[in-house]
Amino acid sequence: MREDSVTDTVTANPRLLTAGQRIAALELGRSIVLEKIPMGGSLEARRLPAGTAQFYWRFTQAGKTTRVPIGAYDSGAPPKSLKPSGRGYSVAAAVEAARELAKLNAETPGGLVAKREREDQERRKQDELTRARATNTLRALCDEYVAWLAAQNKVSAAGAKNVFHNHLYTAHPGLASKAAVEVEKREIVVVLRTLVEAGKATTARKLRSYLRAAYACALKADSDARLPSGFIPFMVVSNPVEATAPIPSRAEKNPLPLIDLQRYWRELRKKEGSIGAALRLHVAMGGQRPAQLVRLRSADVSAFSVRLMDAKGRRAEPREHLLPKTDVIARELRQLPKDGFVLSTDGGTTPMHPTSLTAWAAEVARAAGLQGFQLKRVRSGIETALAEAGVSLHVRGLLQSHGIGGVQERHYDAHEYMAEKRDALDLLIRTLNRSIGARTSHPRVALKEVK
Repeated sequence: MREDSVTDTVTANPRLLTAGQRIAALELGRSIVLEKIPMGGSLEARRLPAGTAQFYWRFTQAGKTTRVPIGAYDSGAPPKSLKPSGRGYSVAAAVEAARELAKLNAETPGGLVAKREREDQERRKQDELTRARATNTLRALCDEYVAWLAAQNKVSAAGAKNVFHNHLYTAHPGLASKAAVEVEKREIVVVLRTLVEAGKATTARKLRSYLRAAYACALKADSDARLPSGFIPFMVVSNPVEATAPIPSRAEKNPLPLIDLQRYWRELRKKEGSIGAALRLHVAMGGQRPAQLVRLRSADVSAFSVRLMDAKGRRAEPREHLLPKTDVIARELRQLPKDGFVLSTDGGTTPMHPTSLTAWAAEVARAAGLQGFQLKRVRSGIETALAEAGVSLHVRGLLQSHGIGGVQERHYDAHEYMAEKRDALDLLIRTLNRSIGARTSHPRVALKEVK
C-alpha cells in the first residue's frame, strides 16, 4: 500500500489499519495510542524530528501524566517477536515492555514517578557530597582551625600554621587534599611515624595535637555555639586522630645551671640598645614565655605593675598575668618604646618576634662561652635557682604562670601575690649579681607559704 493511500485510510477510518500501518502514517511530532495496557496506561508511538518512531508507555498517576520511553520502532522485526532486536522493538515487543512497566509501577511504592524522584534526590545528594569532599579537605579543615585560633588571639595559631604547612601540606599533599571526613587513622599514623623516625618526635606531638583539636572542633560544631559554623560543612562524624596512640614526651629537666645563668646575665648587662634591654627584661621578669612577652604593650605597664596576657592552653579567653614593676624592670622599660609594643626595634610599631629573641639570646650566650644554650633553659634555670633559694613551689608557679589551673586558683583565690612575686624577683637579681661561682652566703629565704 502506498504511503498516501495509508494516510487517506487513517483519516477515513484508522481502525482498519494495522499498528505498523498507523505508525508508518505518523507525521513528525505527532503521537498515537496503539493499545491499552491491562494494568494501567497505554502504548504510544511518536514520530521524532529525526524521522524515526519511538515507543512510550503513557500513564496517569495522582493527576499527572507521564511518558516512559521504551525504545525505537523496528519495522523489520518479526511481528510476533516479544524481545527487542538490535534496531528496536516490534509492536508486540513494545506491548510486552509496556506491560512490564505497568506491573513494575504497581509494585513500586508510590509508583515509578516517585521512585525516579527518590533516585534524583539521592543523585543530587551524592553530587553535593562529591562537591563537599572536593572542597572540605583535610587542608581546609586545618586552615579553618588556624583561623579560629587566630580569631581568639591564640599564640599557637602561628605554630599550628607552620606545622601544618611544613609537615602536612608540603610533605603529604595527597592526604592534605583528601576529604577530611574520609581520612583514616592509619593515614595519620603514617604522617606521624615519618616525623618520629626522622628524630622529630616533638614536632610529631605538636602535629597530632593540632590535628586532634581541629577534628574535635568539626565534631562539636553542630552542638557548640561557641565554635564557628565554618566547621559544620566538613560533616565529620568521628575523630581519626583520637584513635592514634599518643607520642610520649621525655621530661626535659635541663635547666641552665646557676653559674651559667650568672655568666649569661653578666654578658647581657653589656648589651646595649633595645635588644639588650629586651633580653634583660626577659630575665628580670622571671623568664616569661617569649611569645607572651613580645605582645606586651605600653598600655599594659602601670606605675606599679606589668600585665601580660597568658593565652596558652585551651582557655577561651587569655588570662591576665600580673607582675610587680621592680626597680630593675622599670630601668629596662625606660630603654624601650613608650608607645605601642614595648619589645620593638622600630619604636613600637611592630613587636619583636620570639624567634628573634631566641637568636639574639644565643649570640649573647656564645659571647659568654656557654655551650648547648637554649632560651627555654633560662626559664627553667630561673625556677631552679629560685627553688634552691627557698622560694615555694606555689610562688614559682605564680611567677612563671604555670601549674595554676586548679579549681581553687580559677574560682576562689583572687589574691595576686604581688608582694611574694616582688620578693622572688628581687632575690633572683641578687642571686645573679653575686660573684660567679661563689656559694650563697645568705640563709635560704623562707618566703611566705600559701596556706
